[in-house]
Amino acid sequence: MSEQTLPPDSSGVPMTPPPSADEMRVTSEWIDELTRVSELRGIDDTDAQADLWDALFALDRWWFIARGELPDVQPLVTDVDGRPMVLAFTSPERARQHGLARGLSDEEAGRLLALPSGGFVDDAVVRERTGVFGVLFDVEGKGPYAPLGALDAMRRFGADRRARRAADANGSTATPPAGPDRFARPTDAPVLVVAHDGRRLRRQLVGSGIGVLLALALLAVLVTWAVTSTALLWFVVALWVLPTLLPIATFSEYVGALRRRRRPSLSVHASAVVIDGSVVVPWDSVTRVSWVDGPAGPLAGAGGRSVRRLSIVARLFAIGDGKRLVNFHLRDHDEVRRHAGSEGTTRLVDPTRATPSSPADAAHAYVVLTDALGSKDFAAMTVVLRRLVEDRGLGWSRAAE
Repeated sequence: MSEQTLPPDSSGVPMTPPPSADEMRVTSEWIDELTRVSELRGIDDTDAQADLWDALFALDRWWFIARGELPDVQPLVTDVDGRPMVLAFTSPERARQHGLARGLSDEEAGRLLALPSGGFVDDAVVRERTGVFGVLFDVEGKGPYAPLGALDAMRRFGADRRARRAADANGSTATPPAGPDRFARPTDAPVLVVAHDGRRLRRQLVGSGIGVLLALALLAVLVTWAVTSTALLWFVVALWVLPTLLPIATFSEYVGALRRRRRPSLSVHASAVVIDGSVVVPWDSVTRVSWVDGPAGPLAGAGGRSVRRLSIVARLFAIGDGKRLVNFHLRDHDEVRRHAGSEGTTRLVDPTRATPSSPADAAHAYVVLTDALGSKDFAAMTVVLRRLVEDRGLGWSRAAE
């Protein structure tokens, strides 16, 4: 097997000779065990996930199947569940065996690329911008993997955790040096503010108010009619429940929105994002941002038809605006939740209910903007927010929700 080296102008740094084959085999098997433990404990066990990735980051080099010729040698990238992934390995033997399993010749499978693990993480965001989603280890489709944009945050999380454990082991009771509170409410002027449109909110209140009046009038008519025929009472009640509760619920929702209209739904600052004026999400907790702008859901009793604001019924009841929201995907969901307290219970998604496809990207904070913005304003907001996100080297995508 041959180990390819990086050209001088790349991020590669000189490496010490690799460990022996036996040492690498033992290390790979140890990482296999950590992978099994993390799978058994589940995505919400941050210690098991951190132990696994600490072990991967501790490797002095990651091995890849080389593609191309010097000086343009790149790691093999393959499609996994519709996403481009760099295939990384904990030993050259595992890389070679995987190459043979893919149908490569002995010569092709033996052409390997060794990159310093630290250098790969440092360059991960740059590689992500070429369209590669993440890095997958050892077993295609089954090994541990993470988005490229989350690797640096995961490495820093592990380093912070080791430092805390070392301090606890030494019995350190010293007060940590004073510094800025990451979760303090930002005092600088916001770069972007998303708040309720007063005119839009008034239209919604009027529309849902008309719906309430119509429902109450219908109730009065039906009750009056039912008094003369008690046998029809339950039928009357059934007819009344839906057309009354629906507009009352929407009216209550918009009254609540009106009460908090002076509190922005989303306030973006240089250091943090503030959701609904209460939940502070530091930018260094965010791995990527996604957004949803979906059609309105079906109206109950309408045969499953999608009801938009163009409908007269939808306009009267002020419904059918669709689903507009922004997700801030977090690397440290539990820490953000602790600082948010009870204010964050409706703005932070429980990691155990999220898709456990990637450990560092399974939980997110979100802000609902349906009642705050129309479609044109929402589109304009996403343009500004995308620039802010990409300037920070974070991922940006439209969520399929």
